[in-house]
Formats: sequence, structure tokens, C-alpha cells
Amino acid sequence: MSENDRKKAPNFFVIGVVKGGTTSLYHYLEQHPDIYLPPIKETNHFAAADIDHAHFLPTYARDVDIDLDAYIRSGMKRQVHIAHVDDPAHYAALFTRVKGEKAVGEISNSYMICPSAAGAIHAYAPDAKIIVVLRNPVRRAWSQYLMNLREAKSDDIAFKDELLRDHHAERKGWGVNHQYLQLGCYADQLKAYIDLFGKQNVLPIFFEPYRSDPQKVMREICTFLGVDSDFAFDFSVESNKASMPRNKTLNKLLVSSGLLNGVKNLTPKPIRKHFAKVLYSENKIPKLSAADREWLQEWYRAEVKKLADLLGDEVYTHWPEFKTTIPA
Repeated sequence: MSENDRKKAPNFFVIGVVKGGTTSLYHYLEQHPDIYLPPIKETNHFAAADIDHAHFLPTYARDVDIDLDAYIRSGMKRQVHIAHVDDPAHYAALFTRVKGEKAVGEISNSYMICPSAAGAIHAYAPDAKIIVVLRNPVRRAWSQYLMNLREAKSDDIAFKDELLRDHHAERKGWGVNHQYLQLGCYADQLKAYIDLFGKQNVLPIFFEPYRSDPQKVMREICTFLGVDSDFAFDFSVESNKASMPRNKTLNKLLVSSGLLNGVKNLTPKPIRKHFAKVLYSENKIPKLSAADREWLQEWYRAEVKKLADLLGDEVYTHWPEFKTTIPA
């Protein structure tokens, strides 16, 4: 890599988590004049060794279906939420617009759960800064379930049944099954990055204060990245806000036919927002039952203890319901 290419290469990575607010974080970070993010929010480039394209769920395959050659040749004029940028030349092309920004980075949630990603990133950028947003795993799984109902990516079955069916799926992996439960097992996933990059170069952010006081958390992130921490971010736009289809049958038809993705890709954001209001409602969102919440809390209790052993008791400050005695 030439010196010029090195200046345009990523020096920080946000590694997750799914339903941890990384879409909002992408839109906040891209506002900062000293930060560069590529036009594809999730490239999944460094997780390629763990990703099995041949067995993708049909809905996921549609989500990542993009002609990268054509997209790059056309000038990358629109933002893309997710793709699989496996070719190093394609990946490098996403950073050709870097103009001296101090912090150059990317966000891919697959980097947290795919075991090969930490080593691949370290081989590419051993001095990189790593950021992860950690969400209460119970609420994270519930939020993913709601998202999949909205996007017709899973059958409309009971929450616990959906999680257990997915957990016992014959084939598992990024894009192959939903990994509801595994995505919340943070400790071992994060430890791989701490072991490689050093604890001083890994910044865990907790979703709960990030949502309640985003300005404070963004100042912390900016300080970590070495850019102006007094920058005034615009937090007025909320990304991926929960909602449910007004008509489940119509929604499933639009998703399975590919029409919904076509509308997203071909229409400007203001029109997409109006279209979303027609299709979805924020008044029909199911509530997590007390029984399901308690079941998941017990399922994750030992996992959260492992995370607290890794990061300290701050974990229990944000997720106090997990603070009980764990049998030896």
C-alpha cells in the first residue's frame, strides 16, 4: 500500500452490534468534517472468510444484491445500507473521496460476530481504533425480532418460538440465519478485539446512555478518535425507528417480489419516508411479555457476567437486572 493509499485507508472500525444504533451512529459521524465514512454503511469486507453467500436467506440476499462495478463506475452517488464488498479493489474505491480527514472508518455489524474479522482487520490496520455499541441483549433480541416482522424476514410466530427455532437451525451464519441469541453473546466476541488491539484501543459504548444523552457519548467517541469533540451534531433524525406493517399480506408481497427494495433504491429519502408512513404504523408495535423477558434474562445472565468480568461493573450500571449471584 502506497503512502497516499494508506492515508485514505480506514483507521477506525465500528464492529456492531445489530440493533445497537449503528445506523444512527453512521449518520452522526458522517456529519463531522474530520471524519470520513464510505457511501456503503456496511461493507462486511473483513468478515468475508466467515460468510456463506450460497446459503443466504432470500430476504438477506435481496438486501445485499448490488452491482458493485456499476455502482462505483457511476460515482457512488447514493448511500447504500449494506453490501458485501469482498474485492479489495472495490473496497479501496469506497475511500477514494477521502480528503485529509483525520479519522477514516467504516461500520459493519458482522465484524462483531464473525470470528475471522478481528484478525483480518488487525492484519490490515494493526493500529486501528475499535468502537462497539453494546445493547442490553434482551432488548437487542426483541428489537431484531420486531425489525424482522416489519421487513417480513421471519414468520409471524411467537417471540420465544422464533428465537429457539432460529437457534436450532441446521445452517447458521451471517445472513444464513438470524442469530438472535448468539448476537447478544458479547464477551468472547469483544475479547478477540481487546486481545489483538489492546484495551486502550477498544471503546465500548453502551446503547442506553447513547440514546438518552447522544451528545455526551459522541463527545467521548470524538475524543477517542482524536477529532474535535465540541462539534455540534444534529440528532434530530432517528434511524430505524420501530414500526409494524399496516397490512402484513401486502408488506410480505412487496418484500418477496423485490418491489420494496426497488423503491428504496430508486427514490429520494423524503419520498421514501412518505412511502414508509403509508406502509407502516408506530401504533401497532407488540410489547415484550414479562415471561419472555425473564426467560431471556436467565438465558443471558452468565454471558453478561462474562462481559462484566471483561469490562467491569459498568455493565451492571446499565443493565442492573442481571446483577445477581452466579453459582460457582
